[in-house]
Amino acid sequence: MEPSPQILSIAVVARDALRQRCQAILASAPGPRVLSRGVGLAGARQLLRRYRPSVLLLDAVEAPLQALGVLPSLRRLSPTTGVILLSGDRTPTKVVLEGLRRGAWGYLTERDLPYYLPKAVCTVASREPWIPRRLGAAIVAELRAALQAPNGRAQPRLRLIRGGLSTP
Repeated sequence: MEPSPQILSIAVVARDALRQRCQAILASAPGPRVLSRGVGLAGARQLLRRYRPSVLLLDAVEAPLQALGVLPSLRRLSPTTGVILLSGDRTPTKVVLEGLRRGAWGYLTERDLPYYLPKAVCTVASREPWIPRRLGAAIVAELRAALQAPNGRAQPRLRLIRGGLSTP
């Protein structure tokens, strides 16, 4: 008897076109079966309360500040759900870093969805971050800057935790 395939529950909080694109990519991907449910930003809290998905794909393409604003409350509502920010190709690094600070576990651009979305979802579902290499340098530079005090006094130490930065 074959073992049953792993099933991942994915919530897609995005505008209709992006939500449908993500769902189509995940449905055709080999590997774990994906149960995907999608809503717009207004229905995100209800979706999380009802389904407690493994991963939440959060649309930050057209309104990144709105997505960043709701991210902390979504993380508090469902702390075990890994959030992946979906953004446009020209989203500033500062916006992505702020998303990570606010609790995102990963980040993908729209351009990268067909290539990396299934792998990113599985990675985040297994409690590992999904961050493109180009962000690594920005994260290290930010940590170094935070530890260096411009006035000679020691800055508070930051510790990297899953899903973002926090001060001790």
